This record gives sequence, structure tokens and C-alpha cells, in this order.
Amino acid sequence: MDDSVDQILSEYKALQHWERREYKAALEHAAAAAEKALTKADTIGYLRMALLLAECQLELGQMQEFAASAKELSEHPALQDDARILVRAKVLYSRALEALGHISEALALAEEAAAMNVAPTLDPVAKLGMLHGLVAALTESSREVEAWKYAKEMALLAAEQDDQEVAGKAYWAVGIVAFLLNDAENGIYYHRLAADNLAPGNDVNTWAMFNKSSALARLSAGIVEPETLACIERAELAMSVTGVSPLQELEISIARAHWLLLAGGADESVARLQRILEQRELLPEHTLAEVEYVAALALHELGRNDEALVAAVHSEKVFIGHGSRRRALEARSVIDSIARSGQ
Repeated sequence: MDDSVDQILSEYKALQHWERREYKAALEHAAAAAEKALTKADTIGYLRMALLLAECQLELGQMQEFAASAKELSEHPALQDDARILVRAKVLYSRALEALGHISEALALAEEAAAMNVAPTLDPVAKLGMLHGLVAALTESSREVEAWKYAKEMALLAAEQDDQEVAGKAYWAVGIVAFLLNDAENGIYYHRLAADNLAPGNDVNTWAMFNKSSALARLSAGIVEPETLACIERAELAMSVTGVSPLQELEISIARAHWLLLAGGADESVARLQRILEQRELLPEHTLAEVEYVAALALHELGRNDEALVAAVHSEKVFIGHGSRRRALEARSVIDSIARSGQ
């Protein structure tokens, strides 16, 4: 088969699989098309498929690979003269950095993309992507009020979307900001809208990730209700169906441990957290800090304040190092509570 025809066919298959949410197959065909484009020195074709490949890695939770792909794209010389594609690449890289816990860098990149002033020329999906990156980085930097301004813009764009998954992911992000602002009513409202759009029949993996995220947001807001537990159970069920990485299993186990703590089961929570910490080599540094934060809460509840203090202090240190001011302040509140209890 002629190389040009072969490349076009691979691109077509990649896009077809992408539209059907078959991300693994889309990734394979996008990688093949990108490689063929490189051999022909077709820079535009390569960049188009490399962007799709990175987006597939994001959907599949391949965060390290996603970060490497997004970084390469955002720095590619050929993109510097195409503002719209460059913004898309910068936003992707910002989201990768945020997911890996590098909050200060993620925010700087998201603000850089927003400052390029190409929003009026972007299609609604691309604009939602830009806003999503900015909102995520702002919230992790404790700039929730500023994030809410952009989140409301996302909600308006989501309401106009025909693509349910795109709308659902936007509502998901809006709800997270509301929870962080202690606006449980809006948090629950937007996450119910997200759940309506992110039905498990569309993409089970996204359904699992949403429910895990919603559970963690509700728990951080202290919402101990049956709906919170239902989110955890839906995530666990979806993950058992799709098969997930050991890291993703540990992340949902953290949510279950936090639920146990808030539901009055501090002993069970500590036992589960200790099992998670036995696999600490699988945890990125910022995720380990999250485990230590919940462990500090549980140990403090049990009166094991020396252990709680060690966990809380290390958690705060890591969050500060990653630029996550919001999480660092939460860890500091535990440290202060321990200090008061010892007075």
C-alpha cells in the first residue's frame, strides 16, 4: 500500500476509534499515523496525530507518558506559528503537570495559554479544554474564587454541548470548584449533571474516574452521605469491570479509607491506609502526601498524635514543594489541631 494512503487510513481509523471512545485502539492508530507522517516529513500530519495520541494517553490514565507527549508538543518548533494548536498543546501539558502534582508549573502554563487571547477563534470543545486547565490549576493553588469565574463560563458552554461526554467532564470540573468553595449545593448539583452525561454505557473508565473524583471532593468537604458512599462503590465496580492500574486501585482505596474515617471507623481507616503505605513505591509523591494527610486525620482521631504529627508534617512539606497551597493548608490545619490538643 502507498505510504500516503496508509497514513490516511491510519488517521481515519484513529479518529473513528476516538469518536467511539475506544481510546486504546485510537492511540495505536494515532501512533502509527504519526510515525508514517514523520517518515514523509509531513510535520502538520505528525502534529495532528501526536496531539490525538496525547489525548488518548490522558483518557487512559497514562499520565507519565501523557506528560512526556504533551511537553514535546508544547515545545515543538513547528507549533510556534500556529497559536490555536499551540494553545491546545500548552493546555494538555498544563493538565499533565497538574495531574502529576506540579501545581505551580501547571498554573504558569495554563495562564500563559489563556494570555494568548485565541479563545474567540477556538471551537467550544477546545475552549472548554483551555478553561478546564486553568480552573484545575487555580483551584490547586487556592485561588478558588478566581477559578469559579471561569467555572461558570464552562457551565454555560457545557449546556450548549451536544457531546454528552464533553459536557459531563465540564460539569465535573465545575462541581469540584463548588465543593472547594464549600458550596455543597452547587457541587452536588453540577456533579449530578455530570453523572447524567457520563453514563457508564458511554465510557466505563471515565465513569470510574468521575465517581472517584466526586467521592474525594465530597469527602474533602466533609459530606458523609449515602450519595458519597455510592460514588465510591460505583468507582470500585467500574474499575473491577474495566481493569485498572495498581495506582488507580490504590487511589480509590484512599477514598474508601477517608470514608471510613468520616463515618466513625478510624481504626478500619488506619488499617487500610497502612496497607496502602506498604505499597508506597507505586505512589507518586503527591499521592503519598494525600495518604499521609488522611492517615494524620485518622491517627489524630485515635489519639496517636506523635504518629499523626509525623504524617501531617511530611504531607505539608510535599504539598508546599509541589505548589499546592490548598492541600498544604489542609495539612497545616491538622498540625495545628494536634498542637492544640497537647496544650
